[in-house]
Amino acid sequence: MTPHERLEQSTWDLFYLPSGVAVIDRPELLALQSERPVDYLNAVYRVRAKPKRLPVLIEEVGAFHSDVESRWHVADTFDTQPLEMHLAEQGYAATQAHDARVIAVDSFVAKATSNVVVRRIVDEETLRDCWKVAEEAFGTARNYTDDDAALELSQCAPSDAKVQRFVAYEGEVPVCSGGMSCFPALGFALLWAGGTVPSARGRGAYSAVVAARMARAAQRNLDFVGLYAREDSSSPIVGAQGFSKVGRMSYWVRS
Repeated sequence: MTPHERLEQSTWDLFYLPSGVAVIDRPELLALQSERPVDYLNAVYRVRAKPKRLPVLIEEVGAFHSDVESRWHVADTFDTQPLEMHLAEQGYAATQAHDARVIAVDSFVAKATSNVVVRRIVDEETLRDCWKVAEEAFGTARNYTDDDAALELSQCAPSDAKVQRFVAYEGEVPVCSGGMSCFPALGFALLWAGGTVPSARGRGAYSAVVAARMARAAQRNLDFVGLYAREDSSSPIVGAQGFSKVGRMSYWVRS
C-alpha cells in the first residue's frame, strides 16, 4: 500500500460521525448525507467502479444529496479522468485542490523551538484552551457545553485513544493547537486542525505542535503521518516541515 493510499483510506474510517448521518458504504461507494449544512457530512469519500458504472453512481449520489450541496473527494490513487468527465457532465465543478502530503515517521527531523511548551490534552482545562486557540486561529465561534467537554475528553484523553490532541503554550498562554487520528491497521496518522493564533505566528509554535504529534506517532509505532493540505494555504507550510507530495485530491462540488 502506498503512502497516499494509506492517507486516502484513513478518511474512510467513520468513527467520528455524529448521530443522524446517513451512510452508503459498500466497496464501490462510500458517501455521507446529513440534514445539517456541513460539507464533510455531505460528501463522497470513495468510488471504485468501472467507467460504465460511474453515471449510475453519480445519479445515486445526486438523489442521496438532493437537498444539500454535494461534494466528491477525488484523489488520484486511481485513474480519475473518467470520473471527472462524468462529474462535469452532471454539473459538478472542481473547487479546492489539495496536495497529499506524507512523511515517514522515522525520517522526521523536528525544528528547534524555544519558549514553547506543548501539552497533550488530558483534562478540561487544556481542552478549553484548545477550543480558544481554534476559534482565534480559524475565525470561528461555538458555544461549548459541559457535555461537549465530557465527550471530547473521552475521545482523546486516554493514551491509546484513536484521537490525540495537543496545545502549545508561550508561558501560560495557549497559542497553537492540533490534532491527529491514529489508524494502527494502516500504520498511519492523519493530521488535522493545526492552527496558531495570529499574534503568535512565526515563532515556532506550529512546528512544536507538529513535532509533538510526530513523537506521538512514533510512540504508537506508526509508519507514516500525513494530510490533505490545500495547495494555496497549508501545503507550503507542511512542506516546510518535511512532508512530501505523494499525490493530489480535489473537491468536486454541485450546489
